[in-house]
Amino acid sequence: MDAMQSQASSETRRDSGAVASLVLGLLSLPGLVFPPLFFVGAAGVLLGWTSRRRIAKSGGALKGKGFAIAGLAFGVLGCLLSLVFPAFVAYVYIYAAFHGGQAPWDSLP
Repeated sequence: MDAMQSQASSETRRDSGAVASLVLGLLSLPGLVFPPLFFVGAAGVLLGWTSRRRIAKSGGALKGKGFAIAGLAFGVLGCLLSLVFPAFVAYVYIYAAFHGGQAPWDSLP
C-alpha cells in the first residue's frame, strides 16, 4: 500500500485551473452571437494566467502549461469576438444618427 501511495505522490498532476481555463475559453467562442459570453472569456483568461504562474512555480509538480496557454488564447479570442457585434451595432447607430436616420448600406450605389 505504501508503494502505491509513494508512486501516486511522485506523479505529476494536471493543474485543474488550466483545464478550466481551456473549457471556459472554448465556451466563450460563440461570443460573436451572444456578447455576454465576454465574461466567460475573461474568466478563462484569468484562470489561464494564474495557472501558468502556478505551474511555473510548482517546479515540475504540476503539468498543463499547454492547456493554460490554449485557454488563455481562446479566452482572448472569445473576448474579442464578443466585442465585434456590439461595435457593429454602435457603428450603425452612430452613422444613422449623423446621417438623418439612413443606414450605411442604403448609400451604396
